[in-house]
Amino acid sequence: MEENLRNLTIQDVLAHKNDYNLAVPFVATQQINPFFKMSVSLLYVDMKEEASQIFKIGSRNFGNDQWKDLYALSKPFLERLATEAGVQFCPGSMDISKVDENTWKASAFGAIRLPDNGVRTSSNTKVIDLATEEKKYRLAYEEKAKRGIADYKAAKEAAKKYAGKWVDTGKVNDKGYPVKLYMVLEQEREKYIENSLLDAMTQLRANAPQKAATGAKLRVIRDLLGIKGTYTIEELKKPFAVARTSFSPDYNDPVVKQMLLQHAMQSVGNLFGNVQPVVQTISIPKRDVYDEVDFASEVSEMTISKENREAPQEGSQRMDKDVVEAGQETEIEDRSVDFRCDKCDCMIQEKVWNYSVENFGRPLCYKCQRIVKRGQKGGRR
Repeated sequence: MEENLRNLTIQDVLAHKNDYNLAVPFVATQQINPFFKMSVSLLYVDMKEEASQIFKIGSRNFGNDQWKDLYALSKPFLERLATEAGVQFCPGSMDISKVDENTWKASAFGAIRLPDNGVRTSSNTKVIDLATEEKKYRLAYEEKAKRGIADYKAAKEAAKKYAGKWVDTGKVNDKGYPVKLYMVLEQEREKYIENSLLDAMTQLRANAPQKAATGAKLRVIRDLLGIKGTYTIEELKKPFAVARTSFSPDYNDPVVKQMLLQHAMQSVGNLFGNVQPVVQTISIPKRDVYDEVDFASEVSEMTISKENREAPQEGSQRMDKDVVEAGQETEIEDRSVDFRCDKCDCMIQEKVWNYSVENFGRPLCYKCQRIVKRGQKGGRR
């Protein structure tokens, strides 16, 4: 069964729909939104009494005096179907109100996503009228007292409290057991009716608001999934095929990746707020002047060589003239002679001059500094 379920498709279900109880609220389609995929789940009804997934609501004649018991799906199984199908109930959509002393009214609103990315909605209400329910209960208990109690569990409980007798109907139920009725004696019938009615109404009055809300919710589920009101045992043996549309984009698409990232960041911002990034200042030690030589040694050497060719001889002074105000000229002291290499006599910058005196004991240009340094390390001059 697991292998069959793994390969099950919508087309397979629709092609063999007589083998399933369809809970598929859509029309077969050949195309689906590329952002969504559709999957099928199979749910089986547990027909054991202790599972409480179905309950008997009567019987019906299918012809030739062939009576079959009819069952309805209970709340636990209907909610399983709704979960598998992705039925959503909006928060606050279930409203419960007390109309009068004996009347409670509840409403519910639900929705389910369709294969075309549309949404199907349903709203319904449930009214619990205690006066009307009491009349229904009384008629039902009077009928049981007169014709006999058919439900085995209820008949067994009645046999412990009220005098009566078991009557064989000559029929067998769906499980092959003989069907027997418990007939309450006539003098005990009134007591049976009143006590049973009192127990039922006490429970109903205590749970009327919740029962109204549950009834409205289950009506919405049945409407959205197309669930029938009654099933026979043969029908319940078939699995319920539930189709669900889920968001499944192509994560290899860069556009989809970007959209998901933006959505995730927005979700985080909505949750924690948009917090400004913390900027931390990091102190970086001052780089040694000698380290800069490696980054621009070639450019520096070319510039220095050019300046060396154009520089005047030691002891000479150069006068630069500038127009300062209205054609006036001023004399600027030439200090380039103060910053020259002690080895090759080329002009150097003041900061290089200071660094060389501090580290080598005499002013040297970049090139001569490297030569001296290699000599200190034992290298070739």
